Amino acid sequence: MTKAYQSIDVPFEYRHTCWFCGEPYFESYAFMPSPNYEQQTAPVLLPCCEECYGFCHGVKVSGLDLLRDKVKEKLHRKYEKHLQIGANWTQEELAASEFEGKALEGFRESAWTMFEIAKARVNYSGWPLTIDGLPVVGLTARFQIEFDGIVYTSLAHAIEQLAKAYAIPQSYLAQVVEVVGRQRLAYAIRFAKSTGGYSEAEREASIRSLQHLVAEEAALDTAHPEASAGVAVALDDIQPLIIARIQVMPQAIHWALKHGITTLHQLSAQEEAFFEDFMPESELVAFTYFNGLQVYFEKRESDPHWAAHQDPNRDLFAKINRLPG
Repeated sequence: MTKAYQSIDVPFEYRHTCWFCGEPYFESYAFMPSPNYEQQTAPVLLPCCEECYGFCHGVKVSGLDLLRDKVKEKLHRKYEKHLQIGANWTQEELAASEFEGKALEGFRESAWTMFEIAKARVNYSGWPLTIDGLPVVGLTARFQIEFDGIVYTSLAHAIEQLAKAYAIPQSYLAQVVEVVGRQRLAYAIRFAKSTGGYSEAEREASIRSLQHLVAEEAALDTAHPEASAGVAVALDDIQPLIIARIQVMPQAIHWALKHGITTLHQLSAQEEAFFEDFMPESELVAFTYFNGLQVYFEKRESDPHWAAHQDPNRDLFAKINRLPG
């Protein structure tokens, strides 16, 4: 007699656990692929919590990994407000907040816990699937992407959720990511946040400007020397500039000199370090400084005569160039 179903192997330590999110077990869902490309003959039983069990119903996909991703996406959408807590607060900021009133005080006390529970559920990877000791083949997580400690099922899913979290027009964030690449998602969000509130025409101009900057970086991404050790310069000795209506702040130039950075390529390599140093002031300040510095280095590289004779800070950068190699 043929078995009516197949049960996945459940390790002892997971015997009362939902495979999708790690919550306590409620019921097993009988998964049958649709369309059934592999000609599976019997449903596979997957242990679920009550919520994920409900999410599974009505989902028609051809594989267990696709079912997993659909369930994860539903968890993301249901608990997006909880997950957004981590995007807008740190645990320390919540603890130090001065909310008044019972409702707000309750939020301060419980918000981080709600965030951590939601994060743990969407990030939960389950255990490797086997049936009668044989691995279930064809499962993949290669399309997943992690940002700021949270796992998304795909780049499109990440853009959808992050656009909501940071109040960015979704289509605009998708355009920015397409220009800079998925590996620079953090930069894409910072750029889109600072420019997404503009008019449609201004956003289009911002995209064109970004495309130009990325093209310049790509052209320079050859055998460039690493940044030098840098030079110590007083902030008052640095002259501010306005290039193409973009203000270049002395604080940003001071950071570049201190770190021995003189080119767009070197700045791109130190992007994360730059934002780590300036984010405490504010995200907008950090991005404004970085954007101005990009424009500044682009000007210096595209117009060597200006860099050598008209840049008011040329003598300061010359100190880096004179450092012993």
